[in-house]
Amino acid sequence: MANILSIDFDYFIDISAEDRERLFPDGSDEIPHDELKLMWDESYEKYPEIKEIGVIQEYYYLRELLKSLNIKQEHILIADTHKDIKKIIDLVPEGEQINIVNIDFHHDYYHYFTGGDTYNCGNWLRRLVEDRPNTKVKWIRRDDSQISSLEGEFPFEHITNIKSLESDKFDYIFICKSPEWTPPHMDQKFIELVMTIKN
Repeated sequence: MANILSIDFDYFIDISAEDRERLFPDGSDEIPHDELKLMWDESYEKYPEIKEIGVIQEYYYLRELLKSLNIKQEHILIADTHKDIKKIIDLVPEGEQINIVNIDFHHDYYHYFTGGDTYNCGNWLRRLVEDRPNTKVKWIRRDDSQISSLEGEFPFEHITNIKSLESDKFDYIFICKSPEWTPPHMDQKFIELVMTIKN
């Protein structure tokens, strides 16, 4: 069995779902960086309170936990977008069961009807389960994360207690920034998290 820890930095942003909707630009992982920067600049100008946003306490808990893990460097991937987790998934031989723990504000089990069978930031978990039906999933979410999908409630284990990680073991780690959901002034916090596991 291959145990993958998947971390989306948007989980750690200290803001409610309602305020994310109100203050953040309406972005996606396909928006060019220059265009996304302009969108964030407009949001900061319109809502100056964005620059006061920090991280939740769980950030510091995870940072310490990551320091204690002993993962091969070639089994660690840092990316902008969650769709790049496919590169980690492809390291696991076909037929080997995947056990994935996803720390994320979003469940990423959405239906995206464009782009055929490609992975993207919103559907990668659905695509993984379609490709490898014996995958075991645990989603660590926020209290106000949306738990519904087209079929109803998210169909796998989902909890809000990040400390449940203490009983898990991991062979691979994936961390993404999700710049469409992460205010640019928080880049340093993302780098600090990454530096705990990258030599």
